[in-house]
Amino acid sequence: METKIPVFIDYLRDERRYSEQTIKAYTRDLTDLLEFLNSSGSSDLSDIQYQDLRLFIVYLTERGLARTTISRKLSSLRSFFKYAMRQEWVLQDPSHLLEYSAGKNRLPEFFYEDEINQLLQAAATMEHGHKYRDLAILELLYATGLRVSELCDLTLDRINGSLQILRVMGKGNKERIVPVGDTAMRSLQEYLSLERPRGEDVGSASVFLNDQGDPIQPHHVRQILDNILKESALTTAIHPHKLRHTFATHMLNNGADMRTVQEILGHVNLSSTQIYTHVTKEQLRQNYLNAHPRASRHKYTD
Repeated sequence: METKIPVFIDYLRDERRYSEQTIKAYTRDLTDLLEFLNSSGSSDLSDIQYQDLRLFIVYLTERGLARTTISRKLSSLRSFFKYAMRQEWVLQDPSHLLEYSAGKNRLPEFFYEDEINQLLQAAATMEHGHKYRDLAILELLYATGLRVSELCDLTLDRINGSLQILRVMGKGNKERIVPVGDTAMRSLQEYLSLERPRGEDVGSASVFLNDQGDPIQPHHVRQILDNILKESALTTAIHPHKLRHTFATHMLNNGADMRTVQEILGHVNLSSTQIYTHVTKEQLRQNYLNAHPRASRHKYTD
C-alpha cells in the first residue's frame, strides 16, 4: 500500500485537479490507515480485508476523533480502494460493505445580511497596503460562492468584465460559468487597476497575489478574513466556506431557484444544494417563533 499511495495522490492532483488542501487531507487519511495496518499486521494491499477497516474505525473512535472526521477519513479510503480496483491492484474492494454514520448533519453556518454588511464595511474602511485586494476577495467570495481553492486558482484570462462572468475551474477539472454582481466586479476591477502589480516583474497570471507576487494560498485568504473580522464589531467566526454558505442561503432566501444555486456553486448533485433549504426553513421557523406572541410557551406566563 505504501508505494501505491503516491500514485493515487498524483492522480488526484494531476487528473482530478484537487486543491492542495484536499490533497493533504487524503494523504493524511491514507497515512493514518497505513500506520495502523503496519502496527497491527500487514499493509500489503492484497491482505487488507473488511475486518481490518472495521478495526481501523474502532481505533479512530478510541482516539476520540469526531464522527464527522472519521466519516471523512473513510470517504478517502473508499476513493482509494475504488481507484485500486480500476488499476487492478486488488481483486475486491474491502471498503465496499463499510458503513458508518456521522450522525445528524449540522446545518451550515452563515452570516445574516446585516452581519455581512458589517464585514464589507470594515473591509472597505481598512487602511493598509492590500486594502483593495482584501475587499475584492471578500466581495467575490460572498457574491459568487466560490470555494477558496477556486478563488486562489482564478487567473486573469478567466475574467470577462464586460459580461461580468468568471470561468471557474472546479472539482474534477470541470469548468462552470459564474456571474458576478456590479459591486463585486467593481471591487475586483479596482484591485486590478489600482493595486495588483503589473509588468514583466509579475510572472504569475493569478488574479490574487501575495507580497512576493506569487499566487495567494488558502491560508492567506483565511488570515485576510480574520483580519477583516477583527476590524468589525462581530464576535462570530469566519472562514471562506462560511461565505459560500452565506451566498447560497441569501440567494434562496431572496427567491433564487435551487437549480440556479446548484449550477453556480458547482454541485454535481442537487442533494448537496438542498441542505440550504433546511437552513432557510429553519430561519423561517425561528422568525415565526420570535415574532408570534403565541408561538412559544416560553414567551409568556400565566
